[in-house]
Amino acid sequence: MSMERVTRAAEEFQKNSKAPLGFVFRDLKTGQTISYHGDEPFPTASAYKVFILAELFRKAWAGECSLDQRIELTDGVKSVGSGILSELQAGLRPTLRDYATLMMILSDNTATDVLFRYVGRDNIKKNVIDALGLKNTKCDWGCNDLCSIYYELNGRTFEQLAADNGGRDPSYWNSKWYRCVTEENDQTAPLEAMKMLELLYRGEWVSPEASAQMLDIMKRCQTNSRIPKNLPEGVEVAHKTGTLDKLNVDIGIVYARPKGDYILCMFYNGNLASEADYNANDRGREGDDYLAELSGALYRAYMED
Repeated sequence: MSMERVTRAAEEFQKNSKAPLGFVFRDLKTGQTISYHGDEPFPTASAYKVFILAELFRKAWAGECSLDQRIELTDGVKSVGSGILSELQAGLRPTLRDYATLMMILSDNTATDVLFRYVGRDNIKKNVIDALGLKNTKCDWGCNDLCSIYYELNGRTFEQLAADNGGRDPSYWNSKWYRCVTEENDQTAPLEAMKMLELLYRGEWVSPEASAQMLDIMKRCQTNSRIPKNLPEGVEVAHKTGTLDKLNVDIGIVYARPKGDYILCMFYNGNLASEADYNANDRGREGDDYLAELSGALYRAYMED
């Protein structure tokens, strides 16, 4: 059976991982699920943007806002890190849908922070996290705060940070944020991320139309170095990645037609590897490659007759 092959492949990667590997594979046709450290919290990095998207669409379908509403881009809302809006002139007036699209397909941190402020941290907690009973999920910070805390920026740019460290990347090895032992964080557990994705897949988050529109945005994700990288050309994936230092995350749905569809949530916490392995992991590339190889191996095991 294909799930037996998937299990063997997953066990091999779990056994050989140099860092804590949070993992869930769920066959959406049969409900069969494989999980390692599925109930344990992992930092999400940008993957938490799925929960912001969920609250935005809940708000829109409840009649509390329109996705066509425009919000002006100002210099004061620009965030450090990934994306394009921070490079553009202030005065643009994207719609909420535009911000959501940039947040998900380019992982734009400025778009994220606009939406995080708009929907509100407390509403994400009440209407998404608590409503779904997600015990290990937190969405406490926008991207500017997240980057500042995790990278210890203290008001500096990334360029200033590197200069202050003699041009080298600072070490964040075994940081408390990556251990998820703090009162506030942006984090989730693999099984809790899976729960959110399955609701979207089955059209049960807000409405079938809202769920479909959210997945349509996620299918256009342009960061494709993990789940999609080693899949055959043309295989559709709706997903969201996250990256912080040596942390690599990808959560998504693989449309493995005609065999079936499955959810795959992967968290490679390279910050909690041994210090030697942490230092040898050049800017997280090892985790990136490991998750891509794992995804490809699982796909082949699942599709094999």
